[in-house]
Amino acid sequence: MSHWNQLLQAALVGTSRQPVPAAEGMPGEFAVLLHALQAGEAQGHLLRAAGVLAVGRRAGFIAPGLSPSDAPVAGADERSELKEPLLQAAIADALVNGPLRLQHEALAAVATAGLRLPHGLLPTALDAGRRSIELRAAVVPALGERGLWLAARNDDWRYAAGASEQADAQTRWDEGSLEQRRAVLAEQRRTDPAGARARLVAELQQLPAKDRATLLAALAVNLGLDDEALIDAQLDDRARDVRQAAAELLQRLPGSAHVQRVAAFLSPLLTQAGALWRIDAPEAADARWKDDAIDPVRPTHDNLGERAWWLYQLVRQLPLAWWTARTGMTPAALLDWAAQGDWNDALLRGWNDAVAAAPDFDWCDAMLDRPRTQRAWTGQLLALLPRGRRERHWLAELGEDGSGLHEVVGFADQACAPGETPSPELSTRLAAALRTRVEAGALVNDYVLRQVLTSAAALLHPSALHTLADLPRAADETPGTANALADTARIVRARQLFHTLSSSSPSQGRP
Repeated sequence: MSHWNQLLQAALVGTSRQPVPAAEGMPGEFAVLLHALQAGEAQGHLLRAAGVLAVGRRAGFIAPGLSPSDAPVAGADERSELKEPLLQAAIADALVNGPLRLQHEALAAVATAGLRLPHGLLPTALDAGRRSIELRAAVVPALGERGLWLAARNDDWRYAAGASEQADAQTRWDEGSLEQRRAVLAEQRRTDPAGARARLVAELQQLPAKDRATLLAALAVNLGLDDEALIDAQLDDRARDVRQAAAELLQRLPGSAHVQRVAAFLSPLLTQAGALWRIDAPEAADARWKDDAIDPVRPTHDNLGERAWWLYQLVRQLPLAWWTARTGMTPAALLDWAAQGDWNDALLRGWNDAVAAAPDFDWCDAMLDRPRTQRAWTGQLLALLPRGRRERHWLAELGEDGSGLHEVVGFADQACAPGETPSPELSTRLAAALRTRVEAGALVNDYVLRQVLTSAAALLHPSALHTLADLPRAADETPGTANALADTARIVRARQLFHTLSSSSPSQGRP
């Protein structure tokens, strides 16, 4: 255990129960400083030692027992460091104050330009990734060799530690972070699916559950029936996340034995009398369900009844094409049919899970075309659609009079992954509507608009940002209005700076 973790343990249980750990084994001047701080009561000693170690950790402190001459050295960086002071300041502010979408854009702009973060920003970036799992994939490409070296010196930053950026695929697989290993596997799947599968098989059972689930999901690239045996075997994995990943992959293989087994469970429940179809829920759980990762135990907090839970568990694991082929109905007709029956909640929830596991654009459109009171998971469904198809729904929601402005910005913020934006045309329309409301003084009483405004500033296409720049200010602004306008201005200025960087040629950033 590191000295830092020993200090944390003493702080958690209290110095009256566990003494402050001694500084034995610390190197050189660091040890002298820690020894000098030992005077006084234990609580003060602990806090002073923690402050010293915190500074050391951020600077790449060499672990006890490892002499400086034996410490690994950071590799040489092939990429140039970001030099522009204005960009450095904007990135630092974004990483500390957010929002997440702005942080992602800042880091992506650096990497896209073929640059790396300056050394002074590395701790800030690594801390931002520690706080937000969603940001980590953007942090690592912007670090450079010194950032990877620094990450390996701090337990809190281990998520970013891995093989050198210049390492070959085998080294990145053997020594890399989880994200590096996933990228290696996905890359190999594109050209050599069988080789990638063999690479995974060789290590799968020795990996932690999180790694097993993440790397198994990489088989989605070039997924085929040759992968079925490996994936089907993971339905018995002890970890729920692994079982779920396996079931979702098999759902994309309509001919798989898993899909056929689930269909056999469900088929007797779906009957036809003349032109009418009827669905019923299972009367009892089937002992064979556990072999297909079907959970018969309803969580106590779930709002479905027990039989509805069982039906939902079956529906969510069947490909959506099974329903249209079996009934001859379109997705829209199936949704209407389900709404008239007793098991609508279980069916709709199962179909939403199924479309998330294996996206089907026609089903997404049909679900989103339902009246708002009958929709669920709107943001998730929109995220599955390509931009052109999702914007049809946003335009309908917005309306000619712009009455759906709040909802459209909210749904777009959910649907657009970091780095994605609405189209330039829709962004321009949304920005104009927002400016009109601000100029009309709506920020004074519309508290939701304040949040919508800052969200839009981080979301909209860069070509529309000028509309949100220099919004009118008033001498009698309330603190809430002033904060919303100041945050919007800060985000717009930062994004305009980032856009000039990311739109430059990568070659301009290389030595």
